[in-house]
Formats: sequence, C-alpha cells, structure tokens
Amino acid sequence: MTSAPTHGDFEAALDLFRTQFAEQLPVRLAEAQSALQAWREEPASEERLRILHRVLHRLAGSAGTFGMPRFGEACRAIEQGLDALLERSARTPADVEAIAGEIEALEQALR
Repeated sequence: MTSAPTHGDFEAALDLFRTQFAEQLPVRLAEAQSALQAWREEPASEERLRILHRVLHRLAGSAGTFGMPRFGEACRAIEQGLDALLERSARTPADVEAIAGEIEALEQALR
C-alpha cells in the first residue's frame, strides 16, 4: 500500500515540470522560428499561419502553467496578432515581418 502524495510531493513535481519547460524553451522557440520561416516563404498561406498560431498558443498556455507568466503573456499577445491576421482575407510580407519582429523580441527577452 502506498501513501497519498503530500503537498511537498506536488511542489517537487511542479518544480521539476517548471525546470523541464525552461530547458525545452530553446527547442520550442526553434519550432516557432521554423513555422515563421515556412510562413515567410508563403505569406498568403493560411495553413502556414495556422501552424505558427498553434505553436504560439501552446507556448502561451504552457508558460503560464509552468511559472513564466510574463513570457506567456508575450506569447499570447503575438497569438492575438495572429488571430487578427487569420480574420483577414489576405496577408502580406510586411505582416510576416511584423510578427517576426515580435518573436525576435520574445527571444531577446529570454536571453
């Protein structure tokens, strides 16, 4: 028979998840850059824009959950900008570059 997890067990697990999230950030940001580059190559593509949106959406949610609320808020702001672009019938290379600048600022903030 095992004992029920304690508050300390929960906190230790949460600390581990926070550490793992922080360690995975370079990979997740590289995924965002890859999705951005794909969209940059075809700015009119709604599919490529949606892929970038999903990457930022996951980052925003995970960051808040794992103790990086400011990073999550910054990701959410970019995500909202992508939402607005998805509502438009056409997107331009200038739209891509504006989002690219926001993602670059996000990466710089983490350094």
